[in-house]
Amino acid sequence: MTTAREGNHLVASPPFQTSFQTFATDFLPTTGILDAKITGLTVQDPTENNEPTLLLEPDDPFLVQVDWQLSGAALCSLGGTWQVSLYIDDIDGIGPTKGQLGSTITVPVVGCQTNYSVTFNIPANSVQDGVYQLVVTINHSPQGGPLTSLTENVGFAQSAPIKVTTTVAETGSPD
Repeated sequence: MTTAREGNHLVASPPFQTSFQTFATDFLPTTGILDAKITGLTVQDPTENNEPTLLLEPDDPFLVQVDWQLSGAALCSLGGTWQVSLYIDDIDGIGPTKGQLGSTITVPVVGCQTNYSVTFNIPANSVQDGVYQLVVTINHSPQGGPLTSLTENVGFAQSAPIKVTTTVAETGSPD
């Protein structure tokens, strides 16, 4: 879990739901062949020193950092490309923003590498007022294959709700 300091308060990155399936999932309950997990899905506010947040203003940019980890005996034999996509859906029935946010980020698989991370830079005015949930997909294409050819290695993460709204400036000292 990522933490940031806001005044005298520690702010933890929000919880998220995640799942990751690899080709080795077919051999459950056996583990240790190729195991994977998404370890972080953090919305950050670059106007506030990239602190984790659940509240965004529509006229400010924001970042979404995704971290995942691999392990197991097949780790060093994995090649190809990871394809990471970010989606948004309104959960209040009012927010008009939906679908993919930004472009899919491709990440080359590096032999024996265990930790990966990508950051989506979402420009200001990309999301209108509302309550939303973010969903990340991580797909895998094999070495030498087109990005449209996918393997059984796929991960998903779903954020805690986020609120996008215009806020008023606070006066006085922070509590």
